[in-house]
Amino acid sequence: MDMKTVINKDTVGPRVNFKIVADWGNANFHAIAGWICAHLRWRSEPDSEFWIKTGTGYGDNIKALASGEVDLAITTPFDLAPEWAMAGSHYFAGRGQLPGMRALGWLPQNDRLVFAIRADTGITSWQDLRDRKFPLKLASAFRTEDNMMMWAVDRVLEEHGIEVEGWGGEWLEHDFPRICVPFVTNGQANAVINEAIVVPQWRELVEKVPMRFLSYEPDALQRLQSKYGLRPGVMPKGYLKAPEDVQCIDWSNWAILVRDDMDDDMAYRITSLMVEERAELEGRYRHLPSEHAAMTYPIDPYAMWRGVGAPLHPGAERYYREHGYMKGA
Repeated sequence: MDMKTVINKDTVGPRVNFKIVADWGNANFHAIAGWICAHLRWRSEPDSEFWIKTGTGYGDNIKALASGEVDLAITTPFDLAPEWAMAGSHYFAGRGQLPGMRALGWLPQNDRLVFAIRADTGITSWQDLRDRKFPLKLASAFRTEDNMMMWAVDRVLEEHGIEVEGWGGEWLEHDFPRICVPFVTNGQANAVINEAIVVPQWRELVEKVPMRFLSYEPDALQRLQSKYGLRPGVMPKGYLKAPEDVQCIDWSNWAILVRDDMDDDMAYRITSLMVEERAELEGRYRHLPSEHAAMTYPIDPYAMWRGVGAPLHPGAERYYREHGYMKGA
């Protein structure tokens, strides 16, 4: 029996050649990119082409979008990265202003940028670190030009008066938190500063090794916000066995970004699949409780258009308005 693809002509758009930049190839941004490409493929003419480029998820993703190398980029945090890129400020200072960026929406991940140190170091505060000029063996991501998180990490350490190499310490680097965090678990590192607090390696760490999460100092948090716009966040008491709320930096949510030259109908089509096919993406994460899942579910169409650090693309806004998700806005 011949098997033929059945195409609903009412939902199929024109032939496209579509490119997305995601993550290293084995994490959430690639899952999102595959989900978008698959459903866009089924809503486009046969022989359409789809490409997914690997990236860090940060500076190179934004540059690839701005240069026209790709049509869509995914990045985090959903507010800071596009906001800084559009203004050419902070991390993006000297890297060029990218004013033509537009958002289709965001997908939820409740994440934080936190600092934790092994309890057997005897360190109980940032003041202890400064007083002892403690040599940190600090696990974090690769210190590359494209890694915006490491730019933020450097600002956190600066505002707390902490040196790594200058005090005889060292960095233990890997972009993938599932590889980075175990540097502390296995004793190679004595501290970690990273995000992705939902990955199981964080839970394994605090089960195997007594750790102290150091809340960022109030004055440092205030400076981080006033100088750079880094938003304060809280990792709540009990999460990762923290005995009290941990004051830190918010690193939440994934922005779905395009340029202002994207055709309105294409932006509308991609937004429609992000809303209408959201249950499929959520299903990849529902084997874990939402607070431990790599994507915080459910995806909320009434919220996902709000708060991105770039304006909504007109095609995306049209979709949200036509379907009643922007009532009163």
